[in-house]
Parts: sequence; structure tokens; C-alpha cells
Amino acid sequence: MTATISSSEGVIVVISSLSFLSWSAILWTLAVVLYGVGDLVTTMIGLGRDGVVEGNAGARFVLGDPPSWVRFGVFKAVLLFACYGGYFLLEGYLIRFAVPAGIAAIGLYAVVINVRVLTA
Repeated sequence: MTATISSSEGVIVVISSLSFLSWSAILWTLAVVLYGVGDLVTTMIGLGRDGVVEGNAGARFVLGDPPSWVRFGVFKAVLLFACYGGYFLLEGYLIRFAVPAGIAAIGLYAVVINVRVLTA
């Protein structure tokens, strides 16, 4: 559904009204694609190169150095499921959108850093 609103200056603004479910699906898809898949793939490709190590000391401690695809994938899946649980605990609060948006932002940052390492 699309609504058209006229401003006082005569400029027409078109607003696409997505439902709550649509925004939720979009944000969670971005979170899974960027954090879950993008970071996993770019990190593991980078760790396959000589001289590249996991930059997160906490992840190195938990996953080993270097982490395997399986350990890293399970680690990311557990974190995503935990955040998804937290998202449901925030039912009724608009702030709940910050959960998948934050994960997606972290994933985007990690992918950008990893791609910079891969292209250096």
C-alpha cells in the first residue's frame, strides 16, 4: 500500500507503508545474510590466507585459532538464535527493531573489514 502526502511547500512525498511483519522480515534477512553468511564466508576465506588471523580475541578464545567452518557456523547460529529470542522478549516495544538492525549493522561492518583485508 502506498500513501501520497502533500507538504506545505507543495512537494509531494510518497510513503510506502510496510507492515510490521514486512520490516521484521527485511531486517532479519539482512541480519542473517550480512552477519550470518557474509561475515562467515569472508572470515573463513581470509583465515585461509597466510598471516591472517581472527581479529576478535573473544572469538579466538571460544572457537580456537583458527576456527573451523563448522565451529564458526554453529557459533554464529547460536548467537543469531539468542538474539532472535531477545527480539521476541521485546514484543510490543518498538525498540525491538534495533535487534536485527544492530546485527545487520555489525554484519555489514565485519564484511567491509574482511573484504578490505582480502583485497589488501
